[in-house]
Amino acid sequence: MRILIVLAHPKSDSFNAAMCAALCEGLRAAGHEIEIADLNAEGFNPVLRGPELDKFGTGPPLEDVVCYQQRLLRADALAFVFPVWWFGLPAILKGFVDRVLQEGFAFCFTENGKVRGLLPHKKALVIATAGASAALYRLFRFGRPLEKTFGEWTLKMCGIRAVRHVLLHDVVNIDSAARARYLKKVRQLGFRYF
Repeated sequence: MRILIVLAHPKSDSFNAAMCAALCEGLRAAGHEIEIADLNAEGFNPVLRGPELDKFGTGPPLEDVVCYQQRLLRADALAFVFPVWWFGLPAILKGFVDRVLQEGFAFCFTENGKVRGLLPHKKALVIATAGASAALYRLFRFGRPLEKTFGEWTLKMCGIRAVRHVLLHDVVNIDSAARARYLKKVRQLGFRYF
């Protein structure tokens, strides 16, 4: 399979970048072909401006958006690697969703007003890091907001049937042994999930 990994972290030496590398190792070991869309390194512009919004559904997307849409369509499955900031997506990834997963490309409305997903991918893997511990998530009842907003209300709505979420907690406080365990887990996910 061809897997497109969308990486959304501004630092090339981040733990998210290390997770992306570990994921690639697992995917390659399983025989998959990989393409990485490192949104920050590629200079992706996440800002959706008025004139671009006015063209939604009435004209072709901007050239940079078309490029990412083509990359999505070349892939058989998708993976996303990013940090959770304010219990949601980093701005660059939210802008990717806003600008790239447009109506008419990623989804459409049927005559009876329902949403029909248009993306051909059967699977997506979402790997995210959180600064807060799992205990803190439980204590403050943060729940699993990404599974609803990004998984169900975005990826599944766009037609991706199977979305697996992996949230790695407390990454700012863990030691190197715990980081190594996380990287091993990500490597195994790459080898087994797709």
